Amino acid sequence: MVKAQYDWQRIKTPDNQIVQKLSEGLSISPIIAQLLVERGITSLDEAQAFIQPSMQAIHDPHKLHDMDKAVNRIQQAIEQEERITVYGDYDADGITSTALMYEVLRDIGAKVDYYVPNRFRDGYGPNAEAYQRIIERGTTLIITVDNGVSGKAVIDPVVKQGVDVIVTDHHEMPEELPNAYAIVHPRYPGSDYPFTDLSGVGVAFKVAWALMDEFPEDFLDLVAIGEIADVVSVTDENRPLIMMGIQELRQGMRPGLHALVKEAGISEQSLTDQDIGFVIAPRLNALGRIADANQGVELLTTMDEDQASGLAKAVDQANSKRQELVAEIMSEAEEQVKQLDQSQPVLLVIGHDWHQGVLGIVASRLMDQTGKPTIVASANDDQSIAKGSGRSVDGFNLFTALDGHRDLMTSFGGHPAACGLSFDVENGEKLREVLNQEAKKQQFDGQQKQVLQIATAISPTEVNMQLYNQLVAVSPFGPGNEQPVFELSADQIADITTMGKDNSHLKFSVSQDQTKITIIAFGKGNLAPALKTAAASQVKLAVKLSVNEWRGKRTVQLMLEDISIDGPVILDQRTNKLSPRLFNEAGYYIAFDKKLRDNIQPHLPSGAALSPEEAETVDFTEQEVTLVDCPPSLTAFEKLFKADQAAPAQIRLLLFQPHSVYLSGMPVRNEFARLYRLVVGQPQIDLNRQLNRLSRQLNINAERLIFMLRVFSAAGFVTIKDGILKPVSDISKTDIKETSPYQRRVAQYQAEQVLLFSDSKALVKWILNCLSIH
Repeated sequence: MVKAQYDWQRIKTPDNQIVQKLSEGLSISPIIAQLLVERGITSLDEAQAFIQPSMQAIHDPHKLHDMDKAVNRIQQAIEQEERITVYGDYDADGITSTALMYEVLRDIGAKVDYYVPNRFRDGYGPNAEAYQRIIERGTTLIITVDNGVSGKAVIDPVVKQGVDVIVTDHHEMPEELPNAYAIVHPRYPGSDYPFTDLSGVGVAFKVAWALMDEFPEDFLDLVAIGEIADVVSVTDENRPLIMMGIQELRQGMRPGLHALVKEAGISEQSLTDQDIGFVIAPRLNALGRIADANQGVELLTTMDEDQASGLAKAVDQANSKRQELVAEIMSEAEEQVKQLDQSQPVLLVIGHDWHQGVLGIVASRLMDQTGKPTIVASANDDQSIAKGSGRSVDGFNLFTALDGHRDLMTSFGGHPAACGLSFDVENGEKLREVLNQEAKKQQFDGQQKQVLQIATAISPTEVNMQLYNQLVAVSPFGPGNEQPVFELSADQIADITTMGKDNSHLKFSVSQDQTKITIIAFGKGNLAPALKTAAASQVKLAVKLSVNEWRGKRTVQLMLEDISIDGPVILDQRTNKLSPRLFNEAGYYIAFDKKLRDNIQPHLPSGAALSPEEAETVDFTEQEVTLVDCPPSLTAFEKLFKADQAAPAQIRLLLFQPHSVYLSGMPVRNEFARLYRLVVGQPQIDLNRQLNRLSRQLNINAERLIFMLRVFSAAGFVTIKDGILKPVSDISKTDIKETSPYQRRVAQYQAEQVLLFSDSKALVKWILNCLSIH
């Protein structure tokens, strides 16, 4: 059994008449029409407005708080040739915001430069030392992008020096705002701006629009990247902004982005929001994590193709390095998680000399694996202060949990789903206790599965490029318009292989009728053995539609989101050689041979090695069971698992058998007859000395010959004492097939035939039938 990682919840099926009306009216698949209805779109006009939103959906920038005040001050600075510095941020939203604001100001004649803070030296948001350096260079107007609203402690002293600061930001509003010249923010208290979920680059774009007094279409490519990277809502005005931005990206007009797209190996002409979210944005984010985010601004603003190419390579290399760091830290962090108390609802993992720029990614991945809120921290060099990042799931407010315990931390900030913090490593255990206590207060036990919304069920025959292209028309996907997840069933699962340097990824195909579709599953390589032995009817798949492009050919493929395999997982690991590493798995180990059982016992926890008699008393429901050696009969196997109990979660088959009855074979009637004639023709035979000669004379191998003699002894045809065989003169008529040695050998032969010498699929089918699964 492989349990689903998520709690699958099917979205309520909408009115079929409305679905049919949209499907026919728009000439789209009923699947796509159903997605539209699920989003509250019930008329053709609404559907057209959703698929092709108009400019009217984008709000007037002058409605933003302090917009006119900010524009007037910027225009004044340009007229008076004041030095303006754009103060940005080191993530993808901040980099695109900086590039957009800098380029606009430069293009309209401003004396402008920019400053992107260093994650480790400056930290997030306004930094006093950085501001002072900027002022000393002659700047009299600082414009923040994607930061600043929480910078009162830094901004207020700067304002007192006679330097104006215009804050453009979108983050949560603190109780005390900075005394800035202007604060342009979609959620400013008392503001009547109609949409509150612009990202930093979205706000910067609105400033640019107001400054230029015309819609700055050329900058929409940057808007699309920043908005998708910051995972803001893709509803309201963000939808047309991102859609038009993607169209702009497909034109390839910005040399740096053109070079980056080429370096990343994605198609520029058919670029999608998924390419931005999973390819472009992570590369820009990598700069701020492990390199210099200023390179990102240079990449986005350069018009020199050679420089663009060089910068794109540097960005790609930074991303590769980031991936290596994440993989290394994940390996160590996963081992730590295994050692933690698994009942803990919240995980705190503390490492040493882990690169602090990627801890948030590691926390996010551990959270996805375990379903538990996770904080990953590291103390580097000889420092006692650990810096960390946390990520949380629905149902546990990470900010609330830690906000009341700031005495245990040297710094802390965040929101319900994520946080950043630093603390003395000596306080690590206290923080763990606090997190567990807060989980109880929030009635969160860490055992709840996160919900996975299933749009509808589909089959492989419905998956094609036409469906994919129609799905793209419903994008961009994100908060407010989640990418649909489909439940997939198939007649056959095949071509199961692992991928990646460490075989951590999985690739397989599903088919129905004549249609075959490839599925990619990142981080699921460990499921390959279970999938290879599972029947298609046991497997349920939750997938998203994607596309694979290879040498100019585009084919639809599926990305696995979750999987469940009903009934026990049968792992075929049959072997003719046992080693200690085979006994590292958790669970019970059943060995029929006592000597073998005694040999493996030291390698296992107490009580894990069972005799068949002991096994018959154990409830294996949802347990992991390993069959170490081959049972003496199929009946012996069947007796291990009771009909009135649920099946084990996993049955691993080693089925070690040092001497195979099946390979030795069953004697035939003619062989028994020849042996009988030879035996009765001699007064006695010394088997200790003559067995091998006898074997050669009869052309019967020694193992089978010994068995035949035991049958004769059981039938009363001969006596054997101290290795001396003598024929019995007065014998009664006996069917040798009724003797116990013969029946035991037949049972062993049949067991080996089924359990050792059948192929994997036949073996699994027999076991599932035995367990009444099918």
